[in-house]
Parts: sequence; C-alpha cells; structure tokens
Amino acid sequence: MDLNTENPFVQALAVSTTMAVFMVGIAFGLMSMSQSGSIPVPIALMLLFFAVIFIAGSVFFESRGADYMGSLVGGAIAALTATFSATAFLSGVIYALELGISEIDWEQVISALAVCMIASMFLIRFLQHRFTKAF
Repeated sequence: MDLNTENPFVQALAVSTTMAVFMVGIAFGLMSMSQSGSIPVPIALMLLFFAVIFIAGSVFFESRGADYMGSLVGGAIAALTATFSATAFLSGVIYALELGISEIDWEQVISALAVCMIASMFLIRFLQHRFTKAF
C-alpha cells in the first residue's frame, strides 16, 4: 500500500493524532506522578535530556539574533519545558505499560484521544495563522 504524505488530509490527521497521543501520554504521566508521589524516570536521564536541549536551545536562540543572556534564558526555558513534557510522557508510558491503563475505562481513553486530536488541530491552525502573519 502506497501512502501519499503530500495529501493535506493525511498530514493533518497524522500530526493531530501524534500530538494527541503525546498529550494523553502526558496526562497519564501526571496522573501516575500524582498517585505515586514519585517520578519513575531516573534523574540522570532527565538531567542529560535537559543539558542537550539547553545547549541546542541556546545555540538556536543565539543564531536567531538573541544576545548572550537571552539565548541562555531561552535555552533554559526550552529545556525546562521539554524536560517536563518528556518526563511526564515517559511516566505515562510506564504507567500504561504497568497496567495502569486498565484502571481507566477504554471509552474514557478513546474520548481523551478524540478531545486531544481536536485540541491539537486548533493549536496547529492557530500557530499557522500566527506565524503567517509574523513572517
């Protein structure tokens, strides 16, 4: 079967579904962390992820014209946000794999996925609209 990735319907469906799965994973991770009171992701892995994103973010913002301090602050904010999101998502995956997903009804999981797909589509279109006006 040949998949046409230039089809705008396929692109929109693929991007919104991917974002929705990520959002549901973060939600499961937040549920898991609030129930257990701990983070199942090792601190060393979180620190390594933060460092890589911090460096990449700092270089990105510096290449976009930010001054030295602005690039460091931008890199730190990007790294903190990405590290939190990745940690929550990995915690959600661990939660789902450890049969935590069986505690939730499958209809609720499908409903959460559908709501997140709709929200991600709104977010994508909003950002596209904002960026077309900015550039």
